[in-house]
Amino acid sequence: MPEVEVSFPGSRGSRGFLRAAFPRFVTQRGGAIDRQEGMTLPRQVLPSTTYLVTRRCIGRRFLLRPDPSLNNAFLYCLARAADKYGIMVHAVCAMSNHYHLVVTDPVGVLPDCMAWFNRQLAMCVKRLRSWDEVVWEPNKTYSAVVLVGAKEALDKIVYTVLNPVSAVLVPEPARWPGILSTFSLLCAGEMKAKRPPVWFRKSAPEEVSLLLRPPPATPDQGAYRGALKALLEARQRRLRVELARQGKRFVGHRSICATPARAAPQTRKPEFGMNPTFSALTRSAWQAASESLRAFRRAYRTAYEAWRSGVPGIEFPPGTWWLARFAGVSVATAIGKSS
Repeated sequence: MPEVEVSFPGSRGSRGFLRAAFPRFVTQRGGAIDRQEGMTLPRQVLPSTTYLVTRRCIGRRFLLRPDPSLNNAFLYCLARAADKYGIMVHAVCAMSNHYHLVVTDPVGVLPDCMAWFNRQLAMCVKRLRSWDEVVWEPNKTYSAVVLVGAKEALDKIVYTVLNPVSAVLVPEPARWPGILSTFSLLCAGEMKAKRPPVWFRKSAPEEVSLLLRPPPATPDQGAYRGALKALLEARQRRLRVELARQGKRFVGHRSICATPARAAPQTRKPEFGMNPTFSALTRSAWQAASESLRAFRRAYRTAYEAWRSGVPGIEFPPGTWWLARFAGVSVATAIGKSS
């Protein structure tokens, strides 16, 4: 199958700019593989999976625009969610109208974690912004792109850290006034937040810590930090060269913080096509992930049709989440036992 070059989710600027700033990567676009007519494609939720997670605000409004209260609330909600569900956070970036996370889900509870995090954060945003409408983009859930391999995870951590720079907002990550896991913070391994004055009860923890950990596929922290630093520096050099060539100027943190939270970009909404299901840097990794996803969807469809027909004792493939949670179906584990 041919390689597919896709603009990174949430970035501003032309596709040409992003292609020049970032190397090509191979991705499977959601729904392109084994689409099942008349049936929503199931999301496979497996333990020990690393994701790039993205969620956008309604109407692209700047409801997450950086300020001390919002920054603290975002970090507090994320730290509580990660601790509550055992999610490992590798990188975080809260832009003005969306956020990116690179996380690993050790036990297969990402939907629960994201539901809790998005609700708590939305309740804080409504109160801090005096916003009566929904906070998140309607009729769309969060995007969770499976990252195949350690190099892919590292690539998306760098993408997340450089998001404010690639969006032509600030010249370097350290100048972003919002929540961002800069290289120094990733090395420190911890970000702290206090209980927001809104939404949370006084019985909630007064102070929490968000632990920033290397991906599990990179156990050598020294090697991980070295590779991360080298890739960050190389990408930043490419960005500077391309921005200088195009004559673009950064918005700057003062203008960002002065932007009304109810405002939205004046530019046309970018078209990114279908949401990716997984992302892989090599053709072999793409093919392996593609076949694994096809096998899951074939097994799911067979089990689903039999279950709907009333056949007893049906076992769904590993990673079946929604029907297991809300319909109580039996799900096979990776070694063929029922859970």
